[in-house]
Amino acid sequence: MRGQPSTTKSLAILAAPAILLVCGELAAQTMIPLDQQRMVSTFLIVPQCLGKTADGDSAEGFDPFDSTVETVLGCDSGFGFGSGSQQSQIGASSMTAIGSGSSQAGGPVPNTIHAFGDSFFMVTFELPSASNFALDGLISAASSKDPVIFAGAAILLRDSANKVLFIHSVEPGPGGEPNSQVIEKTGALQAGVYTLQADAGSFIDDDVPPMLSGEASFDFTFQISVVGDLDGDGTVGILDLLILLSSWGPCPDPPDPCPADLDIDGTVGIFDLLALLANWG
Repeated sequence: MRGQPSTTKSLAILAAPAILLVCGELAAQTMIPLDQQRMVSTFLIVPQCLGKTADGDSAEGFDPFDSTVETVLGCDSGFGFGSGSQQSQIGASSMTAIGSGSSQAGGPVPNTIHAFGDSFFMVTFELPSASNFALDGLISAASSKDPVIFAGAAILLRDSANKVLFIHSVEPGPGGEPNSQVIEKTGALQAGVYTLQADAGSFIDDDVPPMLSGEASFDFTFQISVVGDLDGDGTVGILDLLILLSSWGPCPDPPDPCPADLDIDGTVGIFDLLALLANWG
């Protein structure tokens, strides 16, 4: 239980209206998409059938993308199959995507078959102000013959200098058995330009028989929250300011939360107030 408001807190409350006049013109924080490559693709070569083929589809602009391509090439001597699918959406403060790529090959005549299926997601975006991010997802991969068949999935985030801020990847387990990885990643990002990328695919380049197969997938949600958005409504405003001021002073002992401690120094004070006001709107 906190005591009476300190003199510093009282001064902050008195100064808030004047500061709000200065910050009121700041633009609301948003995740601004700048560029994107979201696509699904397949490629097949079945030599004994004297043929090759490919297929693909890609997103137009930043609209939601929902597409599946499936390609089959075969004859009595063998066949190849490739598939790629993706459902993805880009919002003002979040991105979601579910994608998979798989391939199969088989036939009674020994020969090398090439079969490829892939789902690729890449979005470059700008953060006008300091923000926090949270990535929740799952990546998985499996194959019938590892490591001759490649199957894998990955998710990564990099900055404008192409520095990788984090990367998570997965390949099949021993013998090609299914392998998956749960991703729960959080962190802070300064204002700037970033690229989020995910890929899942399977590539067969091997002799058949036997029947060969591989598959990989990703499923994630990437969310951005404004530093200072204490009430969770997507903007920083008067309610957030009131929450911060009501929490002024030393934070409670753990495990009690202290969300208004924006600089994580154990105290809600002037630097937290300045961080909140810097993201006003």
